[in-house]
Formats: sequence, C-alpha cells, structure tokens
Amino acid sequence: MKAKSASLKGIVFAIVWIGALSLLRGFVPVLFPGKEFGLSIGEITFTGGIFVILFTPVYVSIWLDKKFGLSGSDDDTGGKDA
Repeated sequence: MKAKSASLKGIVFAIVWIGALSLLRGFVPVLFPGKEFGLSIGEITFTGGIFVILFTPVYVSIWLDKKFGLSGSDDDTGGKDA
C-alpha cells in the first residue's frame, strides 16, 4: 500500500526531524561559542507534531478499515456497475 508506507515515512521523518534539530540546538553553542540555534525546543516539537498530524490520518484510516472490515468501495453494488 502506497498510502501506508507514505504515512509511516512521514511519521519517521517527524521523529528524525525532532531528534536531529534538538541535537543540533544543543551542539551549536558548544561547537560555535557565542552562536545560537534559531529555533526553540517548542518550535522544533511543534513542527514535528505538524508532520505527524498531516500524515497520521492516512495511517489511522487504513488501520480502521482493516479493524472494521471496510472495503475500499462506498457503494452497495459490491464494486459492480448497476
């Protein structure tokens, strides 16, 4: 399923985004004395959360379809033309 893999990649990207930028924020003052990283921890977490919010509905929708046994078709004809 392309939607499921794209959704999972988006969630993993958000985790890597938060981790990498948090580490970068911590190491910039150590490696470059007198310099500051431009984003706060709140901003980093917020942007990572936005990535998760944008990609999670697809993942949850697929999970709910499997849980409740829903098919991909919304009509009552079972996918056949009437």
